[in-house]
Amino acid sequence: MTMAEPIIEHKNEIKIDAIDRQILNLLIANARDSTRTIVKKLEGMGTEMSERGVGKRIARLEKLGIIHGYTTMVDLNQVNMPILRLITVKFTSPKDFLARLDEMKQYLTGAPYCDFSARTNGNIDWIELKFFNNHQQAQKEEDLYRAWFGDIMEDYRSYDLDIHKLGWQLFDEDDFNRFIQSMSKKEGVDTGITLSKKKSIKK
Repeated sequence: MTMAEPIIEHKNEIKIDAIDRQILNLLIANARDSTRTIVKKLEGMGTEMSERGVGKRIARLEKLGIIHGYTTMVDLNQVNMPILRLITVKFTSPKDFLARLDEMKQYLTGAPYCDFSARTNGNIDWIELKFFNNHQQAQKEEDLYRAWFGDIMEDYRSYDLDIHKLGWQLFDEDDFNRFIQSMSKKEGVDTGITLSKKKSIKK
């Protein structure tokens, strides 16, 4: 069987191998999967491991801080949170900007409906994702938010999103290239990407 390289730790770098990514992606999809279930799923993906081996890898990933914790994915419609709003902000620069920005960050950190917020470096300065029970709730929060922090906002825009995909997975450059090549082949486009050959490494 072809095995990936083991985890290699450097002072400022932690490398994970292909099997680690497979395990992490399975846990991202369902954090309640038992080691036995993960072993069966890995087997279906062409990777043979024992339950003990999977358990040791998970424990190591936890110890390294790669796995910070476990969470639950829910159907947003069934828990009455169907409104996903994307907000973009362009800042102005009053004298007390840094203090006001810190207050805005504290507000967003404490807000139960704010799922994600980040500083950007493009044409906008800030981006957020917020979930709400209904449009009335979303509008009320928007009005209050702009009243509270409008002094540091030059431009504010919001968009209600129709979710097509919500979720992510780990991948490396080879995974990326394989997907792009498969899509390019399907669409009849030459990308010029050359995939690196897999190395066969003993257990």
